[in-house]
This record gives sequence, structure tokens and C-alpha cells, in this order.
Amino acid sequence: MQTLKYQLGKVIGIGLLVIGSIFFIAMLGTISEGTTELVNGLLGSLALGVIPAGLGFFLWRASRIGQRKFLMNKYERQILEVASQNGGHLTPTELAMKTDLSLKESKKVLETMQLEGYSELKISPNGSIMFYFRELDKGDDYAESELLN
Repeated sequence: MQTLKYQLGKVIGIGLLVIGSIFFIAMLGTISEGTTELVNGLLGSLALGVIPAGLGFFLWRASRIGQRKFLMNKYERQILEVASQNGGHLTPTELAMKTDLSLKESKKVLETMQLEGYSELKISPNGSIMFYFRELDKGDDYAESELLN
């Protein structure tokens, strides 16, 4: 139910962004040379274009961030258990295989954990990107991995 709320927020946000952009362009097109028309056109483009587009952008962004945090909180223990089994290293594919998260959701939640400082990005010797949980490192064959900054 929570993910549906975030999906709905994204859809409404994108809709407001598109509609606001269309109104903004349409209102700017009505501006003519008269002072009154100029003021009315600018006020109309602000009220019907910029404000809905701005609200749409912030709603879309908040829904995106909220969904990632919701997934992270819901699956935190499972993610840490899988990372612990892998010596602190985890790829989105491994997480998707060992939980009921999709590959896309796995990538999103691991990126969120990295952005919040819970993990670091590493590149394995074969070139795959993985997420490294330093506290869970047990000294395995990933020692050759390089940290990404």
C-alpha cells in the first residue's frame, strides 16, 4: 500500500509538471505589447504555469525519495543479513535474488543506503559495481576491490 502511495505521488507530480509547463508556454504566447497584457500574461504564466510545475516537481521528487526510504526501512534487516553473508559486499543482483525486491528496487535501496553513508561503492576485479558495508567485512576474496569516491 505504501509503494502505491509513492507511485501515485510520482504520477500526480509528473502530471502537474507537464500541465504547468504547457500553461506556462501558452500564457507566455498570449503576451502582446500592451502593458496590461504583459502584466496579465506574466501573472497568468506564474499562477497557471510556474506554481503547478514547481509543486509537481517537488511532489515527484518527494515521492521518489520517500519510496526509497520506505524500501530501505522495510528491508533493512534482510539487506544487512545478505551483505553479512557476503562479507560486507553486495550487488543489486545478489540482493534481488535473496529477497523479494525487484532488481530495480534493489538498486534503488542500495543507492539510498550509500547516499546516507551506510555503505560505500566498490568495483570488483571483474568490473561489477557493488556496495560495501565496512562493518560487515569478514576479510574475503573481495579484498582486491577498489573504493569509488
